[in-house]
Amino acid sequence: MQKFVKTGLVVAMGLTMTVAGAPLTANAASKTKVLSTRNIKTKTVHGRQGNIYSSVKLSKVSHKLKNYRYTTWHATKKAVVKKHGKKAYVTYIKSGAKKGWIYSKYLTNGKAPFNKPKQMKNDLIATNRAALSSGSAEVQDKVSGSSTYSDLGNSLTNVYADMGSYGGSAKEMRENQAGLLNIYDVYKGRFSKTQNADLAAMAKKVEAFQISDENDEAAKSTLVTFSRTLGDLIADL
Repeated sequence: MQKFVKTGLVVAMGLTMTVAGAPLTANAASKTKVLSTRNIKTKTVHGRQGNIYSSVKLSKVSHKLKNYRYTTWHATKKAVVKKHGKKAYVTYIKSGAKKGWIYSKYLTNGKAPFNKPKQMKNDLIATNRAALSSGSAEVQDKVSGSSTYSDLGNSLTNVYADMGSYGGSAKEMRENQAGLLNIYDVYKGRFSKTQNADLAAMAKKVEAFQISDENDEAAKSTLVTFSRTLGDLIADL
């Protein structure tokens, strides 16, 4: 009987050690072992998926790359790690206050793609603000309903489509003058080198024009040319 009890205790102790040891073995296998780390020449990268971890140990996710598809990151470090018994390569990236480690396979060299929908939305908001700040009812009416670059460009092209029958006062034309110049400021420098230079010269001429009742026809011609040129370029963005 005594021998049986001793045998039972030995078996029980063995089971306890095995059960207790299992989690330790699993935890050890899941831990990240850093094999090497090195600084690299800073380069721009971007990506569409993958977790960004707060440390090279890859234990805590701080960001998800899918939320930053249009963000350009700067890679400054690389490391070789061993996780789940397999070797992997990770890269340290940073963009503003956001930073962390990500598996290198998720990164693509170069700047992130242009987020046109977001840029267009911001531009149209800025355009409406620019028109409102001038007090020009004519320009405000033409740009307020625009939802795309094409809509806005066509609207600006046709701001003075009815100029032949439009009997605007010098005051109203000065308001239109200010409105067009404000909108130009939103898009200044966004076109080709030649187009930017031509627009800048036209804007300078429009700004310098002293509109009065005596020169309203010349003022109309100057504003029409500027509005149509700017509108055509915006429509093609």
